[in-house]
Amino acid sequence: MLKHIILTLILFTTIYAQEVINGHTLPPEPNPMANNATLLGIDINDNGVRDDVERWIYETYKDKHPIHIDIAMQAARAYKLVLEHPERAKEIHDSVVNAPLHCSSYYMYYAKLFNEPILVDKRIDAPVKSKYFNTKARSKVYWKYDKLLSGDSYPLPDIDKLKNYCDFNTNKYDNPLK
Repeated sequence: MLKHIILTLILFTTIYAQEVINGHTLPPEPNPMANNATLLGIDINDNGVRDDVERWIYETYKDKHPIHIDIAMQAARAYKLVLEHPERAKEIHDSVVNAPLHCSSYYMYYAKLFNEPILVDKRIDAPVKSKYFNTKARSKVYWKYDKLLSGDSYPLPDIDKLKNYCDFNTNKYDNPLK
C-alpha cells in the first residue's frame, strides 16, 4: 500500500512554477507516464483540454495572433470528444470535429470577402490533432472514429457560414478593413 501511495505521488507530483502566457495561467506539465496512462490524460484545470496539449498550444502560438490559440483550443476540445465517443463519429463529425477547420478556413482564406482581416496563415487543427493522438491507444481510437465515417459524404458549409463554426466569441477579432 505504501509503495502504491509513493508511486502515485511520484507520478502526479511536479515541481511547478506558475507560468502565464497572454494572460492565461498554464496548468503544470503533467508527468508523461501518468498523462499517457489513460486516453483522456490529465486535465487539472478541467477546461476540456489535456494539460500537455494546452501547454503546447500556448507555447506554440504565443507569438501569433491570439485567434490561433482560440482555434487550437477548440480543436483540442473536439478531439477529446472523439476519444470519449468514437462510436458517435457521424453525429459529431460536422458539428464538432470539422468546426475548428471551418473556423480556421474562414480566417485563413475568406474573411477578406467579408471585409475582415485574414488572421491565420496556415492550418491549426492538423498540428493539434497530431499532438492529441500521440499514443498508440489514442491513435487506435481515432482510427476507429475515422473508419466509422467511411462511405458517407460530408458537404462543406457555405462560405458565409464558416465563421459560425468558431465556438468562441469572434467579435473580439472583428476589425473591418478600411
